[in-house]
Amino acid sequence: MNKELSEVLLDFYQKILAPEFASIQKKQAAHDEKFIDIIGHFDDLYKHLEKLEEEYQMITLGMKRIEDRLKGSQFPREDIESKLKELKMQFLHMQSRLEAIEREITTKGSCS
Repeated sequence: MNKELSEVLLDFYQKILAPEFASIQKKQAAHDEKFIDIIGHFDDLYKHLEKLEEEYQMITLGMKRIEDRLKGSQFPREDIESKLKELKMQFLHMQSRLEAIEREITTKGSCS
C-alpha cells in the first residue's frame, strides 16, 4: 500500500503539481522583468525630480540675491520715482523750448 500511495502521489505531482509550479515560475519571471522595468522608470523619475529640485534651489537663491540687491540698492524706489518725475519735467521744458524755436523759425521763414 505504501508503494501504491507513493506512486499515486508521484503521478499526481508529475501530472498536476509540476506543470502548475512551472507555470507559476514562468509567470513570476515575467512579473520580475516588469518590476525591474518599473523600478528603472522610478529611478528615472527620481533623477528628474532631483534635477528639478536643484534647479528650484538655484532659482530661489538667485531670486534672494536679486531681492537683497534691490533692498540694498543705492537708490530706493522713492528716489527713482522722484528722479523720473524730474526727468519728465526736464523733457517737458525741453519740448516747450523746441516748440518755441520751431515757431521762431517758421515766423522768420514766413517773413522772408
